[in-house]
Amino acid sequence: MTKLTKIILALVLILGIPAMSMATCSNCNTCGSSGYYGCTEAEITQVGGFNQASIEQSGGSWASNLAVIDQNGIGNKGSIVQGNFADHNKAMINQEGWNNQASINQQGFFADYNAAFVTQEGFGNKASVDQYSSHNLASIGQNGMCNTASISQGTMGGSNYTGTISQTGFANAASILQK
Repeated sequence: MTKLTKIILALVLILGIPAMSMATCSNCNTCGSSGYYGCTEAEITQVGGFNQASIEQSGGSWASNLAVIDQNGIGNKGSIVQGNFADHNKAMINQEGWNNQASINQQGFFADYNAAFVTQEGFGNKASVDQYSSHNLASIGQNGMCNTASISQGTMGGSNYTGTISQTGFANAASILQK
């Protein structure tokens, strides 16, 4: 945990500011619910205040969705959507600090073997991952201030994809688009 995050969390606790967090989860912890073979699981962990997390998963053929959102800090937003012929999707968002935003959208017909990982730390980071079809993999790592990253991979006729973005510092921007 960064020093700034510790200071902000200490102020929130000392001043008695209400620490409101919001988490919504659709189809969570229901192993094999609507999936043909697999297991659909979701986990949301929040420490701090004013964090928002949302996980929406739907099963399908070979549904093996797994979604995890970890938020530590203040004002973080995380969203994961997986489904529609789900296949072996995995998505993880790890946010530390404040005002981080991350969105992972893995759905579409024949969603295949998608995996996405987002790690954020600092102030004002934004990340977005969109993956459709085939054997996609995406990873975004950000540290510092004002970073922006976006990965969009494939269409329904896609193939094997890999995308990686790693940023350190501040005022960075990156984008990977593979079709």
